Amino acid sequence: MLPKATDYHRRPIRVLNRVVGAARTVGLARLDLNADALISRARRETGLQDFGSEDFLPPMQLLIQCLETEADLNPVGRFMNRTNIVRLLKHRLYAQDLLRRHPEILDRHLPDPVVVVGLARSGTTRLHRLLACDERFAHLKAWESVYPVPWPESFTARERGAVDPRIESLEKGLKAVLYMSPQIAAVHPLGTFEVEEEVGLIQHGFSSQLFEIQARIPSFAEWLMTHDQDAAYQYMVVLLKIIGWYRGDPEDKPWVLKTPQHMQDLDALLRLFPNAKLVCSHRDPVKVVGSACSMTWNAIVRDSDTVTPDWVAAEWLNKIERMLRKTVAVRETMSPTGNQYDIQYADITADWERAVLGVYDFLGMELTPDARSAMQAWLEENRQHRHGAHRYSLADFGLDAGEVDRRLMFYRERFNIPYETSNPHIDTTGHSAGETT
Repeated sequence: MLPKATDYHRRPIRVLNRVVGAARTVGLARLDLNADALISRARRETGLQDFGSEDFLPPMQLLIQCLETEADLNPVGRFMNRTNIVRLLKHRLYAQDLLRRHPEILDRHLPDPVVVVGLARSGTTRLHRLLACDERFAHLKAWESVYPVPWPESFTARERGAVDPRIESLEKGLKAVLYMSPQIAAVHPLGTFEVEEEVGLIQHGFSSQLFEIQARIPSFAEWLMTHDQDAAYQYMVVLLKIIGWYRGDPEDKPWVLKTPQHMQDLDALLRLFPNAKLVCSHRDPVKVVGSACSMTWNAIVRDSDTVTPDWVAAEWLNKIERMLRKTVAVRETMSPTGNQYDIQYADITADWERAVLGVYDFLGMELTPDARSAMQAWLEENRQHRHGAHRYSLADFGLDAGEVDRRLMFYRERFNIPYETSNPHIDTTGHSAGETT
């Protein structure tokens, strides 16, 4: 049985939540989540007014409504969510100002990317970071994913040869995150200069799964699932162009992308990049569900004192099933079909070099000695469980492996995915002592 959400909070955080919570009950320390107030704050702190397109406003307003009415945020959670929303708004203001001064950024050409597509916990992070070792691909660093638009101070720092203040800001932020949620490091490797996924860019459209991993907002999650996310993906492309322009990347250098959100919004991605090369990773869905529930649980307990494992289980098993069905349906409509390549998690973990060679054959590229050496060095530097083993069990979330297997059998059979145990119905806990993501 998992501990209560509050058992994950360090003692100073518990005290802070109690004190601020008591102050809020008497009208002090309000920590309001109000769209107009947050927009005004972002404008005041940047000295800028123009957001450009305001297509982000409806999802932002829905997000705030759900944070207020569904998430049951504790005071720390309210503060963190307010801070996060203001960060996103400020970047949209900085971006619009930068594009006004440098309209040539939007004229940059983005070649069709290589996109690692797969559920969270299915080996996508490992595969993504291996491919990012090849200097022929462009990729995001964590600090660029969180702070994609250069601040005015960034230009000044670059002229002086100093460290970009965005890097310093993220390093401080990661220390705070790992202090409040130390268990996260074993679930997803964090680091300022780690290769990171573009879900942080999609978040700037206020249409990201990141919000629902960090708060109990089922109505917002349902909206994400049932509405096209073209606007958020189009803005992701704008941010990729800004990042490439600021770095001075050649325009013919393709990005290697990856985020599990593409499993939900593959249609939006393909409308932007109809010839994208999809590398689709598959893992035993029984293991994926248990690991995804654990990942969400370890993130969501920071901001809410009342979230429960059974709610996480019901929400994410349903979500995973719907994401899989949608991805299968979209892939069946893809043309050309030769832009899809399927790879098994079991093969990635058994013989990474052979698995990667298969990907390069699909891409029509040579795996160069330099790229291979860089991949080997990354693997040695980032050995499995460096931050501790990710331990989880389906039983912790009230789930039965047999039932999960039956619900997701359509996916296992469609891609001939092997079981990670000899018989998943013998061990109904679905226990795992660790994994490579």
